Amino acid sequence: MQITLDQDHWEVDAPLTMEHVLTEVSERAHARARIVTKLQLDQRTITDRDLDPALLAESVVGFRQLTAVSQPMPELIQAAEESVRRYAETLRSEGAALLTPLRFGPLPFSILDAWLGQLADYLEFVDQASIAMQTGTGASTVAPWIQQLLEARAARDLVRLADLLEYEILPRLDARW
Repeated sequence: MQITLDQDHWEVDAPLTMEHVLTEVSERAHARARIVTKLQLDQRTITDRDLDPALLAESVVGFRQLTAVSQPMPELIQAAEESVRRYAETLRSEGAALLTPLRFGPLPFSILDAWLGQLADYLEFVDQASIAMQTGTGASTVAPWIQQLLEARAARDLVRLADLLEYEILPRLDARW
């Protein structure tokens, strides 16, 4: 199988799986601070929805060519800036909506946990974006409060959760991007 990643070309003769080859392509792109944004397997465009266990387990022997295109991480992050800001606004408004039920009940912890999961996803993306853009902001602005939030969650201290959310986490969502 002939593999192309941007301007790099190499061939794979061993009976490897698509998962192995795609991992190598991704690692090569990542080593250059790039993200693979387009894949074409022979004449078929591959999307993330196509990357299922069946395709990943297939042998590369059945294919002739894999073409991958990547983009620099800072370029992708800059293109996503408006979406990230809107997501932060959504997190902020959903977090604010949790305040009254946290203070006065009832709030099922599953709702809080779902929101915390979204917050974690957001922080992970923003931290990776900070590293890629070399701004150095990282998680330091929020991380201490996240730890306290998780401790309050584990203790089921609803008042402390509400205070941390209102006075520490939500105001910092503005400063994250």
